[in-house]
Amino acid sequence: MKTNRRHRETASTPSRGEFEDFYNEHYAAVSRYVARRVPTRSHDEVVAAVFVVAWRKFVSTASPSLAWLYRIASYEVAHERRRLGRQPQVAELNDLHLVDIAPLDEVIDVSLAFSQLSESDAELLRLVYWENLGRIEIAEVLGVSVSTANVRHHRALGRLSGALHRLASVADSDESIFRPSKEI
Repeated sequence: MKTNRRHRETASTPSRGEFEDFYNEHYAAVSRYVARRVPTRSHDEVVAAVFVVAWRKFVSTASPSLAWLYRIASYEVAHERRRLGRQPQVAELNDLHLVDIAPLDEVIDVSLAFSQLSESDAELLRLVYWENLGRIEIAEVLGVSVSTANVRHHRALGRLSGALHRLASVADSDESIFRPSKEI
C-alpha cells in the first residue's frame, strides 16, 4: 500500500486503474446528484465535467471521496446554471418514494414548501435526505465546519417546517371559502 501512496505523490496523473475504480464506484451517485440539480439536457455534460476536474486533481488530493466529488459537482452545477441564464430550478421528488407512503397532496405540499427555501437551505437538505451524507461529509461538501453544518441543518428544517405550515394555513383558508354553509 505504501508503494501506491508514493506513486500518487510523485505522479502527475493517477494510474488508469486507480481512477477507473474510483470512477466506477462513484459514477452513479454523482449522476443522481447532478440529475436532481440541472435540466436533463445538461446532465451528461456536467457529469463529464465533474470527472474531468476529478481526474486533474485526483493525485494532489489527500483522500478523494464521494463528498469531494459532490463539492466539485456543486461548482459544475453552479457553472451550468449560470450558463443557462439562471433558469429556475425544478425539484423532482420522484426518487424519494414519498408516493408510496404519503398521499399525493402531501407530496405536492412538500415540493411547494421546498421550492420556497433559499438555494443554500435546499442544497443542505438535499445533501442530508437525497444524497444520504453524514454531517462530516456535508461539512466537507459545503466547505464549513461540522458545527456550522449542524446549525444550518437545524435552521433549514425550521424554515421548511414554517413553509409547510404557511401552505397548510393557506389551504385551510381556501377550503373554508368553498365549504357550503349549514344554514340554508
